[in-house]
Amino acid sequence: MLSWVPLVYMLAVMAYAGFLDVRSREIPPRYWFVVLVLGLPITIIANSGDLRILLLYQLLSLIVVIPSYVMYRACMLGGADVLAFLTIAILTPLAPGSIIPLLYLAVLYATIPAIAYHLYSASLACKGLSPRCMFKFKFMIKVRSILEDPRFKWWLVEVKGGCNIEEDPRMLALKAGQGDPEAYVVASPGHPYVAHLTIGYLLAMVIGDKPVIGLVLALAQFL
Repeated sequence: MLSWVPLVYMLAVMAYAGFLDVRSREIPPRYWFVVLVLGLPITIIANSGDLRILLLYQLLSLIVVIPSYVMYRACMLGGADVLAFLTIAILTPLAPGSIIPLLYLAVLYATIPAIAYHLYSASLACKGLSPRCMFKFKFMIKVRSILEDPRFKWWLVEVKGGCNIEEDPRMLALKAGQGDPEAYVVASPGHPYVAHLTIGYLLAMVIGDKPVIGLVLALAQFL
């Protein structure tokens, strides 16, 4: 029973962070620092029976954290996404009853809400619901839509030079459109990835790695 305490703590942490991500796309870095300081003793106590297993899974989880930092430096992820990965890797690297690191499962299951959110966002930009349009990653969006339509508020506007993933899309839209609200700019849906990861984390807690292992075993039969 004690092993579930860090998981519930981390779920509450992710739920609040996901709420902030949806509302403002900003999660203060100090939030994750406080979470780690308060949560690490809970994790150690809950796993005091075998700290070697805890350390092993923490190290395995860092395999995901390291490339996520590289993606952050390449402007492909936000800083909060990397810190969320790191926090999960340290505080809850393993769910009871699973052998696959929890972070792996959370990232995998997060693709479900991520795909759903992308399809919803694409439907706003596509005139029809053709698969060719719905599965595009970049769209031509009118500057006025980004300025005035709340549904486009967090879209990422493509501007030459520099990293703009954490800049205000409205200012970038005006810059890319040279101040003309009727101009069209290249933009892509800005995902609240911490919110997606929260859903993935909850699914990882509830269903564990059984679906993944079952799928792998089923595929192995055909090889």
